[in-house]
Amino acid sequence: MRASRPFIAACVLAAGSASSGAQEYRLRLDARAQAVSFRGLVADSIAADEAVPAPGGGFQTPDGHAVRCGAGSHCYFFRAGPELRGVPMTISASVAMWGLGVEGLSLRATGRVVGDVGPDDVWPGTEPSAQLIEGYVDYQRASLTARAGRQLLASRLEPLGFDGAWLRVGWAKASLDVTGYGGWGLGQAAVVAVTNPALNPLDEWRPRDRQIVAGAEAAWLYRDIDLRAEYRREIDPQDDYFVSERAAVSVVGLVRPLRATGGFDYNIAEGRLGSADLTLTYLQPRFSVSGGVRRYRPYFSLWTLWGAFSPVSYNAVNAFAELQAITSVSLRARGELYRYEDAGISTALVPRLEDRGWRASAGATVTLNARWTLDGNYGLEHGPGASSRFADGSVTFAPNERLSFDVYGGSLARPLELRFYDATSLWVGTRGEWQSSGRRRLWADVARVSDERERPDASSSSLAHVRARAGVSLAFGSSADRTPLPPARRRRQ
Repeated sequence: MRASRPFIAACVLAAGSASSGAQEYRLRLDARAQAVSFRGLVADSIAADEAVPAPGGGFQTPDGHAVRCGAGSHCYFFRAGPELRGVPMTISASVAMWGLGVEGLSLRATGRVVGDVGPDDVWPGTEPSAQLIEGYVDYQRASLTARAGRQLLASRLEPLGFDGAWLRVGWAKASLDVTGYGGWGLGQAAVVAVTNPALNPLDEWRPRDRQIVAGAEAAWLYRDIDLRAEYRREIDPQDDYFVSERAAVSVVGLVRPLRATGGFDYNIAEGRLGSADLTLTYLQPRFSVSGGVRRYRPYFSLWTLWGAFSPVSYNAVNAFAELQAITSVSLRARGELYRYEDAGISTALVPRLEDRGWRASAGATVTLNARWTLDGNYGLEHGPGASSRFADGSVTFAPNERLSFDVYGGSLARPLELRFYDATSLWVGTRGEWQSSGRRRLWADVARVSDERERPDASSSSLAHVRARAGVSLAFGSSADRTPLPPARRRRQ
């Protein structure tokens, strides 16, 4: 309930602003729900002396489930679990208020209420039921911007949520912006603190206290060049020792008709180069071609257990092309080759491990006229231990600017080389949407979905069900969807 208090307070402030003529506000509400069914795997075991030889080798249960036996007294296996049904629902609100008597001062908050009202109550991410995503006071004056409260920060060093302060100062003559921030961090990819009971699966591996986050960023924006450098550090207040220290550099440059983007991050705490990438794009009115290289290395804070497993990086080269063949036809294609670095392990029983893979996809969009649009995609991927192939398509009918209807379908196959089953999914559905002047939007979606898990034993499973979704978005306010533009800033030549 602690997370819900700021959210409730923000809603009360928004309601109060509606009755005050001196203040202005904008409030957007979004509600959506879906009904889904799924089936997982359930761990089970039998006594070792009850296992019987399987026709293809190994052992199985008397009723045909393949088992794994060791030196212990039991053999273990997985069987198909029961059909689980969930009805997750979300109500989110985003509010902004200004005209509070202080020039440049505004209040902003975004939160949501989530829950699963289905018979099995199994949908993930529904705890805590009330979540404050953002909620802060914003002050903008000339070249200075300051914020205090709960904030989300987009960064090359991964998105970050924290409760604290953020300050940006700009020097227009030097085309330079400097930003600093600090506070108490939230859990990774979460809107709650790492100490929140909702993250209990981490059990004793969680830190006892919230991490203290501090960082700075410098951005140089000159003509068509955007150069940024960032530093971030996280400290455990219990022993006053850092659990993360990283830096990153990124650049975007445009020298027509070429556009270059790239950057890298460096893990100072471990003395390792992290992820890096460089992409060049050639832009023309009717087509564009891009090619690049990238290196990806997983990152984990020092307090987690996962860093002990020495995650291995992979390097990749990729290409993308898009062509406007004729006015009504757009074609696109993408491909990538990747290879993992040496893991430094011994595999005597397997003389050669597969350490590389590839992925490719192609698609097309055909606009028959102002009302009818066709779209289709096909893709393949083959990598160490698994492969996949997919195809999807849709037909869109828009009789006017407010209404649109879609019919769509697709297939996804996932043969798993290092697992004991192949998974195939098929779906077909329809969607309708009505939108009025950006303030009101209604939509509904119904699809028939089948999921097949093919195995050579009795653990095969099949599940076909109807998946339904619906949502509504509403905007209110004295200046809803008419936010004034910020003051113009002269561009340095």
